[in-house]
Amino acid sequence: MANIRIRVLREEYCNHCNISRRSPRSTGVRLLEEVIDREGFRPRVIIDYGCSTWRNSKYLASKYGSFTIRVDALVGTRPDVVAYPTHLPFRDSSADVVLLTHILMFMNSKDEWPEAMSELRRVSRGYIVIETYHVKNPKALKYDYQEIIQLIEGNKLKIIRRNVRQDMENLVLT
Repeated sequence: MANIRIRVLREEYCNHCNISRRSPRSTGVRLLEEVIDREGFRPRVIIDYGCSTWRNSKYLASKYGSFTIRVDALVGTRPDVVAYPTHLPFRDSSADVVLLTHILMFMNSKDEWPEAMSELRRVSRGYIVIETYHVKNPKALKYDYQEIIQLIEGNKLKIIRRNVRQDMENLVLT
């Protein structure tokens, strides 16, 4: 895993991100929060693949008392589990919520997206939160919103909450 594009995310994007310093949680987690609070649902287990500051894990653990598992492909972010999104080392239906925060556009290829989405669906027994961002970095994968929709539909998932802007997509799925 030494030569993976996710390293670009960490070194050239995350290290310069001010958003995580300004907000205790991401927009996708705010959307998730609206859904689960309305339903009275309290997630027990959350898999957080993404933001290397782990702000979403910390926020959800604090608010709901959830057990969070931080996952990343790079050991330098000090995750609980080192894994690539196409091969998550968890049992089927092992998490109430699975977060994938700003990872798709830094995977090695869009050809890996269906397998990654299938893995998210496999390990989730509740909700999946997908956050994407159109990064102005030539090393990031370029995509359009319709590709994300096709990925979701191809995995028989349903969008239950969304926030779509010109530069990013935040989706809560079941």
